[in-house]
Formats: sequence, C-alpha cells, structure tokens
Amino acid sequence: MTGPTDIRSRLAEVTSAGGCSYPIRLFGETVNMATGELDQRVLKVPCKDRRAVVCPACSYLYKADAWILVASGLNGGKGVPESVALHPRLFVTLTAPSFGAVHTDGASGGRCHPGRNLGSCTHGRPRACHRRHESGDPDLGSPLCLECHDYRGAVIWNAMASRLWNRTVTQVRRSVAKSHGLRERDLPHVARLSYLKVAEIQRRGLLHFHAILRVDGPDGPDTEPPAWLTTELLAEHVREAVGWIGVGVGDGTEARWGSQLDIQDVTASSLDDLRIAAYLAKYAAKTTDGSLELARRFKNRVEIERLRVAEHPRRMALTSWDLASDPGLEHLRLREHAHTFGFAGQLITKSRSYSTTFTSLRAARHAYQAKRSGSDPVLGSFGFVGRGYDDPASERLAEVVFEQRRELTRDLRMSRVMSHEISQGL
Repeated sequence: MTGPTDIRSRLAEVTSAGGCSYPIRLFGETVNMATGELDQRVLKVPCKDRRAVVCPACSYLYKADAWILVASGLNGGKGVPESVALHPRLFVTLTAPSFGAVHTDGASGGRCHPGRNLGSCTHGRPRACHRRHESGDPDLGSPLCLECHDYRGAVIWNAMASRLWNRTVTQVRRSVAKSHGLRERDLPHVARLSYLKVAEIQRRGLLHFHAILRVDGPDGPDTEPPAWLTTELLAEHVREAVGWIGVGVGDGTEARWGSQLDIQDVTASSLDDLRIAAYLAKYAAKTTDGSLELARRFKNRVEIERLRVAEHPRRMALTSWDLASDPGLEHLRLREHAHTFGFAGQLITKSRSYSTTFTSLRAARHAYQAKRSGSDPVLGSFGFVGRGYDDPASERLAEVVFEQRRELTRDLRMSRVMSHEISQGL
C-alpha cells in the first residue's frame, strides 16, 4: 500500500524532472560557485521529445514553442516587428500526387469512390467504393487495392519532398525577380521571401506541406516590401512553379507535386493568424500515424513485420526498408527513416529571418527559470546513466500531473476570456 510519504517522494521526483514521463538520468559532480561546495548527484532532466505519445509534458512544451515560432512570424514578437502583419503573406498547402486510389471521406456527397461501372482491377478488387467513411474509420487512407498501389513511388516521393520544396522556393524567387527585370541574385537588394513550413503525413502515408510565405524588404522583416510585390503576384508565381517543377530521383524518375494546391491570402487578418498558428503547431507533436508504433527508428525488418498497425502503413515502412538496398537510392537513407515512410527532413523548417528560433526560446526560458530560482550559480559535469524514474509508478504520476496542469491552464484561460467579455459588456 502506498503511503503519503511515498506519494510525496514520487511527486518531488516528477517535479524535479519537469513533469517528463520518461526523463534522462545523469550522474555527475557539481560545484557551488559561491561557496565552493562540491556535491555528487543524480539528475533527472526532461527528455524533450516532441511526440505526445512518447512524453505528453515535453511535447506540450515543444508544441507551445512551435506556436510561438509560427505566430511571431505572422504578428510579430520575440524580436520580430509587429509591422510584418501588414506584409504580403500567403498560407500554402502543397500535396503529393496519387500513387493509387485510397479510401476517403469523399468529395461527392460524402461517398468514397462513387463511380459506376468501374469494374475491377487486375487483382479482382472493385475500383469503386460507395461507403460513407466516418472520420475514425480505419480504412481511411488505405488503398482500394494493396497490390495495385505504387508503394515504391510513394516512399521515394516522401524521400524527395524536402528537395522538391527547396527547388520550388528557389524557382519562385527566380521568377519573381525575372518578372521585375531582375536577376535572382539581385532580388535580396529589393525584397526577401521568408517562409516557414510544416510537414504532415496524411493517412495515405504521403507528405503534404503547410507553409507560410511572407514578403519582406531588403533588410528583412524590419523593412517594408516593395509595393509591386503583392500577394497576387506571389501566388501567381507559386502556382506556376508548383505546376512544372520536378526533382530527379536518380533511378530515371522525377518527383513532382500533386494537382491539389491551396493558396490563401492571410495578409492583415489577425484572427486567421491565430488559427493558422494553432493549426500548424498541432502537427509538431504527432508521429507518423499518431501512434507509438511508428515513433522510433527500426533496428531490423522483423520489427516492422511485427508492428501492431494496419497493413498499409506496414507496407509503407517495409518498402522504405527494402528500397534502401536498391542501387541509386542509397543516398536517400530510406532504412534509417522507414518509420516516417522515407521522409528524412525536419518536421518544421523556416528561413532564417522568418521569426525566432527554438534555441532562442529555450535559452530565454532557461534564463528566466535561473533568475526566478534565486539560487547560487552552479557548475557541473554529468554523464548519461539511463532513462526513466527510479520508481516505475512515477511515470503514470507524471502523466496525471500533466493532465491536471493542462486542465488548470485551460480553466484559467477560459476565466480570462469571460472576464474580458464581462468588462466589455458582451
């Protein structure tokens, strides 16, 4: 039976680790710079994993930082002037092409593939599906026929997506400069194109990118962009580049964007800014399929075969693992990234001048906490000794404490909103 002392001990342990579910244990020696006192100790520090299924507390903090990263580039703050809210800005979603028909929630009256007289594929499976898939239906995103689906093409496209994005941004800059009679290398003397993009893996196992494009002046966000570079002009060049840009894979094929492209003008719309920041930040805490099964790299092929997932994501992971041995594809590091279906890029990337950085946000938080503690400065040297808590029950306690804190934060936020509405007579 657990007594009050045990609970207090566990709570102290969880608190010292920042509420992390699976902290890193370090052992080393510290010296108090004010008194000269030496001490040997074991520290438990947060794992700082961004994925909610791995550590709810650390991922929540990462998600909050991601929100600030996005929002400060839209509305200013954290060293970015508020005037960027008036700069031309686009919210763009770029998608992958089709590598085979998959079950969907349907654009035609909610039905999946409602076509008639489509017959069957060469494997005897129907090419139509008249079902109405609910949002939680496990069939969503899976191919109508697993054998017809081009898994090789899908995995290679994921692996090339980041390069395709870089090529596209380069082409947009080049075409914008050309439209005003400039060389690409001279455009930064007139205007700069900043961006932030977030990668999301859809249910069909393919990437799509959500991106914010912002036009700044020649010295970045502190300067006004030229009047001729409007959102309409920028959108025109984005559509043009997305329509024809491709990247050679190395096996004779070429990666291109899908036909679905969404471009929204979000200039001078603070409500949209908040919604976009929240929308993009939520992907920061996701794994490939939202589960723990695909949260980490695989050590061998057997691990993939034993995954407790649907057949479609298993085949995506297996294809990535197997393609690593194909001549001409070794440079894609597909085996290392089989858990992300071949995608080797960063979840969130941005141009240098778009906004602040994760490093800056963490440094500011560390400085604030050090000042708040008021304790003597301490130096130390530590080495890794393990993962997790001394008491396994502390992991569950950490998750409970996190949920309680999140509920409290939500209640406080709601109270502030209600107080503001009352004060405004709403």
